[in-house]
Amino acid sequence: MHAQETTRLADLQPAAFRWTRLLLIVALAALTVTGLIWWGGGAATWSILAAADWRLVALAAVIHYGGFALRGHRWQRLLATLGHRLPYREVTALLISGWFVSALIPARAGDLVRVGALRLGQHGDQRHRAPVPVADGLGSIVMERVFDIAAILGLGAGFGFLVLRNRLPDWLLWTYAVGVTLLAVFGAALIFVPALLGWLRQTVRRPRLQAILDFVAQVVTTLRTILRRPFLALLLAVESALIWLCDALLLWLVVMALGVDLSFAAAAFVALSVDVVATIPLTPGGMGQIELAYSGLLALLAVPAGFVPAAVLLTRAISYWSFLGFSGVVAATSGIGAVLAALRRPVAKE
Repeated sequence: MHAQETTRLADLQPAAFRWTRLLLIVALAALTVTGLIWWGGGAATWSILAAADWRLVALAAVIHYGGFALRGHRWQRLLATLGHRLPYREVTALLISGWFVSALIPARAGDLVRVGALRLGQHGDQRHRAPVPVADGLGSIVMERVFDIAAILGLGAGFGFLVLRNRLPDWLLWTYAVGVTLLAVFGAALIFVPALLGWLRQTVRRPRLQAILDFVAQVVTTLRTILRRPFLALLLAVESALIWLCDALLLWLVVMALGVDLSFAAAAFVALSVDVVATIPLTPGGMGQIELAYSGLLALLAVPAGFVPAAVLLTRAISYWSFLGFSGVVAATSGIGAVLAALRRPVAKE
């Protein structure tokens, strides 16, 4: 392993998970759930949940989990485009394990774990035929995020126009505007960054800065490689739309299970707008942040006040709490702990 690549791999160490962090997560969860139950009137919320159609709830859970099966396939295709043909089962297990880490530690730490696991050439006791360079691993995840944001913004804005026309709240319009701006900045960067990097290489003489410029150039090359294949980009865009429509179906089925008459377009608008708000999670798993967004948007659509807390609790029980347990089992059985230990281990430069 070269010195430059070794340094970057060492930099991928995620934040340490401590008992104080776990206590913070438990406190946030207790505060959020208690607040929702109190808002719904306590016993009234439990009565609404008890009367739910659990067949629809089970279908909602199946669809939500199916969305992660699609995510695994999409990431496998992105890596294959870069010349790294990895087994679907391994790629999907690593993706789910990364979600588990991100759900407990803010700032998308699970993405760093995924990049590090690919570069180490291992996931638990499994070894790839060849390690995936950091630039390729990072580039594939950046493209995931780009396709995700584009799908969420496009679908969310479309459903929002159908449901509310010109009645979208200002805070939501600003959120969508920020997302569109990020996509525009990303597109401009792919066009202008190569020329800028060439100029900087001629100007900067320090070896460390040259190494950073080389790494950025590798990532940009990775991103441009994917976008130069329009048929693949279209396929990934369609797959991304289906992934996020799973979130819309989840909320729609949950609301239907509670006996509330809400159109699919309205449910999709709420779910996708919450996804826009949660693009940058401010707390582990977006706890509090996501529940607040769900509650505000469902109230905006005149969902009966007593049903809003029940709908939010049931949706999050599927999308976060049940999946947290499932992803934890996947992470434990697939050996992500060995990857975390390897990422924390000091690596000597050559």
